Amino acid sequence: MRGKITTLFLAFAVLWTWTSCDRGRTQSALEPADTLSLEDTLDIDTIGFFPEEDEGLSLDNHESEVFGDFIFAFTHNGRFQAERIRFPLPVTDFDGTERVIRSGRQFRDEFQLPGNDYYTLILGDRSQMDIFQNDSSLTDVALQSLDLPNQTMVSYNFTRTDGRWYLTSRTHTPLSPKLTDFLQFYDQFTTDTLFQQESIAEQLIFTMEDPDEEEGEDIQGTIDRGQWPVFRPEMPSGRFVNIDFGQPIPNPHRIHLLQCGISNGMLDIFTFHQHDGHWQLISFEN
Repeated sequence: MRGKITTLFLAFAVLWTWTSCDRGRTQSALEPADTLSLEDTLDIDTIGFFPEEDEGLSLDNHESEVFGDFIFAFTHNGRFQAERIRFPLPVTDFDGTERVIRSGRQFRDEFQLPGNDYYTLILGDRSQMDIFQNDSSLTDVALQSLDLPNQTMVSYNFTRTDGRWYLTSRTHTPLSPKLTDFLQFYDQFTTDTLFQQESIAEQLIFTMEDPDEEEGEDIQGTIDRGQWPVFRPEMPSGRFVNIDFGQPIPNPHRIHLLQCGISNGMLDIFTFHQHDGHWQLISFEN
């Protein structure tokens, strides 16, 4: 699985703590984008996703527009980005105020870029990673800037129509109801050392790549709860970017949280299980 997601890492190099507020209403039918002036287009070119943009990137050879291919081009190519934002862009602030972003200049001014060097996927089943990577039938995907301390999220909502992805709205809401319980636990897990230690399985399944095997074979074992501080990696916490492609959580008592590195091929998988009302980390794969 590590190899399958490598091409996505650079796409999210500066993807978005886009923390300026709001919750946008989703358009039931996509409207034609307003014509952008050259000034607006150049403003979008200089949003700053990357120090140097590759204007040669396009989706000419990706007619199916898998979301991973699209977002890579969207974040690398300012002019392509300008073509794929539906202005006026509907926005609803957290207090319910509805408004629109009308131009590339306003788009640039309102978005703040994060320092995160990773993104997360919160899955109900490991096989859902393959769906995200390969399924060209997806029609709605949200990039979510999660704010765990305040229990809110800003979602940048993309819709696929006529085979093409467009940014169609921005929304600012409380955390997703299907994940609120887990994310409240997870926020405390990553900020309270004692609570974290108490929330580790007594025998934690630990998986890592065998450094002596060229094919990247995995080795698996268990570590005692007391050994966790020795092996513990840096984990997403506070505010970070998550991708939601509508994946179901078939078992609300088991969650896989993937931390995907941007430019270094890192992939950490944390599996949590809830038993008798208490969540525990039961396995970690590096």
